[in-house]
Amino acid sequence: MAHDLKRILSEAKDYLAKPRKAKTLERYGRLWKSINQSGLTIIEYVDYVASTTPGQFVLTRSAAVHGLWKLIIQKFHSAHRKMTAGLKQASADELTEAVGVRVVIDMLRDKKPPKDAFTRKGRSKRGNIGKLPGDWQQRLADNTITAALPAVLVSLLSGCRPEELAMGVTVSVIDDRHLSIFINGAKTNETNGQPWRKLTYDVGLSPLAGQLWRIASRKGGVFQVKREPRTLHANMATASKKAGLPPICAYVARHFLASQLKHFWSDAKDAIAMVLGHASTATQKRYGSRQQGRKGGMAIVEVEAARTVRTPDRPHPGVSTVNDVQTEHFEEDTFGALLEPSPFR
Repeated sequence: MAHDLKRILSEAKDYLAKPRKAKTLERYGRLWKSINQSGLTIIEYVDYVASTTPGQFVLTRSAAVHGLWKLIIQKFHSAHRKMTAGLKQASADELTEAVGVRVVIDMLRDKKPPKDAFTRKGRSKRGNIGKLPGDWQQRLADNTITAALPAVLVSLLSGCRPEELAMGVTVSVIDDRHLSIFINGAKTNETNGQPWRKLTYDVGLSPLAGQLWRIASRKGGVFQVKREPRTLHANMATASKKAGLPPICAYVARHFLASQLKHFWSDAKDAIAMVLGHASTATQKRYGSRQQGRKGGMAIVEVEAARTVRTPDRPHPGVSTVNDVQTEHFEEDTFGALLEPSPFR
């Protein structure tokens, strides 16, 4: 029992120590509050999560698991306080409950997502690509609401991250045949990632690029596309369902573009890295595959980026000057070592 408690405490601390975005924690907190107000026992949380809609299953399960790890920490804190007060049996009861919560976490993790579950896990991103029909991008665009269409088109054409769309992506008409998309990079630091990248398209090679070109033209030739990740994913999920397609999110578009790039630009790993916003050719192996590339053409005719891409022969990155691309959008396993109690009470 003592060994199990030590392991459970270590697992809880390791899980909660993983960095998570503030928005993710906010969503977890909101869902955890809803679960707690349901009046169910801990063991009934498993059925509660299983009964959620397919589109919310993965998020709800993640929120429940996160909240239960927090609850385990609370149980250990409570047990420590009761032991200090001389309430040995009450302390033991708290620790027994912590073990029970750990069992429920395993039960939740073993629950398989329903068939139509909306998930952004890596395997699903790549796995969905093979299930998509040849015209899936146009069908998705045709079923997207007008307000979300520019963001969906940018996602399909550039494979940009949702976080990058949230910061704002600049679309510009170059001439009657060419269009550019300027992206301020996410996931960057002093050496990793591309602080910015600019993709140029031949609109004659892509109906989607043609659509975006016409939208940009109606807006004076230059406009900024901005969409919050959660809203974008919801828009794409709704559009894919209306179009009769498997669940699609922005990362499916990113993996698909990576597959196309590997299919058509197999000898240009530097350029592929720039399009994806990477500063190293090693990173692109996580995205798409050459075998999943489709027939057709590649509308991207030029790519520029802030940093020279690192390769096995060129390990040190370089950073371009601002003048290269003109833009205004640069942008102890003892109780004393336990984490603070959950704010989700």
